[in-house]
Amino acid sequence: MQWVLFFSDRQVREQLFARVDSTRGLLLVTGVRHGAAMRPPEAREPFATLERLHGDVLSQVLVADEGTSDGMWRDPLGDLGDRLHPGSRDDAYAASTGYLLLRDGRPAAVVRKRGTPFEDLWFLQEALSKLTPRVPPPDPAQRPGRRRAEPAPRSPPRPASGGTNARATGTRERTGWDDEATPPRGTRVPPPAPPRKDPWMVLGIAPGTPLDEARKAFRALVVQYHPDKVAHLAPEFHALAELRTREILDAWEEVERALSGGA
Repeated sequence: MQWVLFFSDRQVREQLFARVDSTRGLLLVTGVRHGAAMRPPEAREPFATLERLHGDVLSQVLVADEGTSDGMWRDPLGDLGDRLHPGSRDDAYAASTGYLLLRDGRPAAVVRKRGTPFEDLWFLQEALSKLTPRVPPPDPAQRPGRRRAEPAPRSPPRPASGGTNARATGTRERTGWDDEATPPRGTRVPPPAPPRKDPWMVLGIAPGTPLDEARKAFRALVVQYHPDKVAHLAPEFHALAELRTREILDAWEEVERALSGGA
């Protein structure tokens, strides 16, 4: 069973707590990014494969952050982490940022998010196999990060018939990697990245500020620049407010990670 909750829902915190309290057996809770052009969270990896292979023993709650101003002041996963680990800031942070596995509403394990969904899937299956015999352990040979034998060097391509080669004819031999390695037309030269702003300066706090004080400063800024504050002004002010709000949210993500020991 899979449920998707959204930050923009005013009752998302209450719905999340209710799912955790009412679900018996194993439950996965985690946050995902979601946009209008993205596939539904439950159709993405590793969630789709977990449902297909282990849906009979594992339920999932995916909390989707649409990145909109309507839900920017909500932190349902952070609230859940604090509720489950009231005496441990580190455990609460890990639970809110990783893949949280619960059994009968109680924390059972946390799997840290890694580089790709398929890497995450391997470690999730490893954790699940330790929690129930109904999930077999993953193949150790497929463990992400394991060194593999280097492939034998390729022979140089043979010249084309008639003594010409690919360079001379303006063509090239197509390989199985072309669809991955060749970017779409118009993206071969990426645009320059915008200058990175110091997250501490964005939030107006000094490095090393206690986490609770930093959180208060962050929330005060979010309220100050909320787009509702300029709802009566011209559309360009709405865009500026949303831009500033996204900048604050991105800065807080970095600062929170640093202050929680996750940097």
